[in-house]
Amino acid sequence: MASFFAGSLNTIAGGGSFLSLPALLQVIALQGSKVGSVSAQATNNVALWPGQLTSVYAYRNDLKNHSKRILPLSAASFVGGLAGAWLLVITPNKRFLDLLPWLLLFAAVMFSLSEPLGRWIAARNKSGVTRSDFWLIVGMAVVSFYVGYFGAGGGFLVMALFGFCGVTDIHEMNALKVVTAAVSIGIAVFLFVWNGRVVWSYCWQMAILAAIGGYVAARYSKRINQKRLRRIVAGIGYVTAAYFFWLAYGPK
Repeated sequence: MASFFAGSLNTIAGGGSFLSLPALLQVIALQGSKVGSVSAQATNNVALWPGQLTSVYAYRNDLKNHSKRILPLSAASFVGGLAGAWLLVITPNKRFLDLLPWLLLFAAVMFSLSEPLGRWIAARNKSGVTRSDFWLIVGMAVVSFYVGYFGAGGGFLVMALFGFCGVTDIHEMNALKVVTAAVSIGIAVFLFVWNGRVVWSYCWQMAILAAIGGYVAARYSKRINQKRLRRIVAGIGYVTAAYFFWLAYGPK
């Protein structure tokens, strides 16, 4: 169920990992499996990645108008995503569990800032801010590093980067965002599979259910109040972060 709703959230508002990763870690604990937290994070990324590819296909017409930026931004996403995924692979399981509540909290804050971020981008769009492609590419590599390592809330970091560097057309922003996400997560997926970090018995179930959830959400997305949903997703993120803070730092 968590994977189904994670696919739905990723299609409508983002933040699916707030549901799927904690659920996967809980199932692993209940089953007494020896799967480590790093492998769980890798499995979660692989399971949700196909949804990024379908998003690229959905924006295929918009991407034709911005082809000049696709290659340099994709290259930056490739380098950053690869570095982040490599760091995850070499991170000890205990260290990742200690970092997890902080990563979840950071992602929840990004979701909370999504509405004022949208207003800020709209204001910059009216003021005619000059583009800064150099810092856009450098910033994309940094953001993609985070996406390759963890990912939740990465979409809002990308949107903030675009706004800061003067990319303010919403169609261009969304089109380039899905491409960079597909590249940075895609290279991470390749590295996770190459290093044998993916637990396929969980991954196939999650991928199929997330795909179904994404399809259903796409069919009914226009009926959903996205502003309210974003607030709910942020709330889920804060609750999830608090739970993992208690697990990591609470009484043993």
